[in-house]
Amino acid sequence: MSTKQRRVTLALKWHYLDNLSVEEIQQRFEDEGIGSYARSTIRGYLNEDPADEVLEMIEEEHANTRLQIAEREERLYQRAREAESRALTDEPIQRVVPQTDRVPADRESPMTWQDWEYVDPDDEDWPEWAEERDIIIRFTDQKRQLMPGEEYPLRAVDGSPKYTTEFVGLERDVDDLKGQSMARREQSQHLQAKGDVLGVYKDRVEIDGAIETESTVGLDEETKEIAREVLRERYTEGDDGDE
Repeated sequence: MSTKQRRVTLALKWHYLDNLSVEEIQQRFEDEGIGSYARSTIRGYLNEDPADEVLEMIEEEHANTRLQIAEREERLYQRAREAESRALTDEPIQRVVPQTDRVPADRESPMTWQDWEYVDPDDEDWPEWAEERDIIIRFTDQKRQLMPGEEYPLRAVDGSPKYTTEFVGLERDVDDLKGQSMARREQSQHLQAKGDVLGVYKDRVEIDGAIETESTVGLDEETKEIAREVLRERYTEGDDGDE
C-alpha cells in the first residue's frame, strides 16, 4: 500500500468508524506524526473509493452494532414477557344484600313488619341480574313481630325488597387484561426490532450517504424462530380488542 493510500485508508476509517470531521482528521494526522495536510486534501481523501480493508472494517462495525441492538431488544422483550406474567390485579368481590334497618332499642313494644324469606338461585323468583353469591329475599303475606334492636329488611315504594351492595373480600391474582395486552404489544415491537437487526428482512446500509453496501444475515434457526414469533404476535395482537 502506498503512503498516500495509507493516508486515504486512515482518513476513511476515522471518518466512518470514529465519526471524525475533516478538521478532527487533520488534527489526528498531526497528533500521530503522519503529517500536516490541508482540509481540501483530506476532503479529497474522503471522496475516494474506500479500500477493501476499510469496507470490511465498516461491515464488521455494522455487524457488531446490529448484534448489540439485537441483544438490547432481546432484554427488553424478556422484560415485557415478565411484565405480562406479572400483570395481575386484586379484583374486589361484592354481593347484593337486602338493605336493612333496626328496630329502635328504646322501643317499649315489638314492631310489626312484613315477614320475609330467602330465595334460592333455582327459585323462579330469583332475579336474572343476581349472582350466586347474592342474598335475595321476598316478602310473604305473613307478619313478623320484631323486638327492639332486631334487624329487618327495608321495602321499596312498590313493596319489593330494597337492596344494596357490600364488599366481601378480594379475589387475588386476577388477570389484568389491559396490562397483559400492552405487554404483548411491547413484546411484538421488540421482536420486530430484533428481527430487523438480525437480518430477518433484507435491508440497505447507508453510511453518511457516501458508501452503500447491502448485507443480509443468514437465517439460522434462532432467527427463523424470531421471525415466526413476530408473525404470531402480529396475528394475535388484534385479538385483544381495543383497550
